[in-house]
Amino acid sequence: MRKLQPSGHLFVQGVGHIKVKLHRPLHGKIKTVSVKRQCEHWYVCFSVEISVQPLPESKAAVGIDVGLSSFAVLSDGSEIENPRVYQKEQKRLRRAQRRVARRKKGSHRRRKAVVLLRRIHQHIFNQRNDQQHKLGRMLVSQCGMIFVEDLNVKGLAGGKLAKAVHDASWSSFVAKLAYKAEEAGRLFAKVDARGTSQRCPCGAKVPKKLSDREHVCPQCGLITTRDHASATEILRLGLSLHTLTKSEVGTCVV
Repeated sequence: MRKLQPSGHLFVQGVGHIKVKLHRPLHGKIKTVSVKRQCEHWYVCFSVEISVQPLPESKAAVGIDVGLSSFAVLSDGSEIENPRVYQKEQKRLRRAQRRVARRKKGSHRRRKAVVLLRRIHQHIFNQRNDQQHKLGRMLVSQCGMIFVEDLNVKGLAGGKLAKAVHDASWSSFVAKLAYKAEEAGRLFAKVDARGTSQRCPCGAKVPKKLSDREHVCPQCGLITTRDHASATEILRLGLSLHTLTKSEVGTCVV
């Protein structure tokens, strides 16, 4: 049995009272509590039951095109910078991994080196997680309808860009965005990714090579970046799936 005391102590049967530092106040009825050790630190995770409080209704809609040069480009033209967390920490990781490899297996010095390596990996995870949570919350709070590509990330992560794709971690971001949208009562949907970069939002075909970064439509005359055109096409596809027109929704400004 585990019980949180008003004094900031957690009672665990068989262990006793443990002092805990709450990062945020607990709301709702506590259903489960799990204690775990991660990177030489102990954490307590509470699962609580609360009533969902949807955000105020919004008719704004946004299409999101994820990429590598920019983490994401929105249908309103906004670009989200790619943090490239793993790439920035590669030098530290190489040094830490060499330090582990040079230590004798089973030695105290090797255990200390492994702890340092774990901390770097944990730091990378925390930075990426923080960026995705903040971006997801911003989109959900400002947009009532959110559409993304249904990407085959495993297929994309099998080529030369595997390291960059894993660093971007699109699947993790989309998963966070999906549950945040559901919690806030927003509409979230994935659209077929095939051809989104080869079509203009007006419906005309605009074939491009991967190296072509500009979109020029010969039919409607639209000139913009490749990623912005893709995001706009994703928005159009998402709205068509729900039998909506562009005139019925606003523009999501981020």
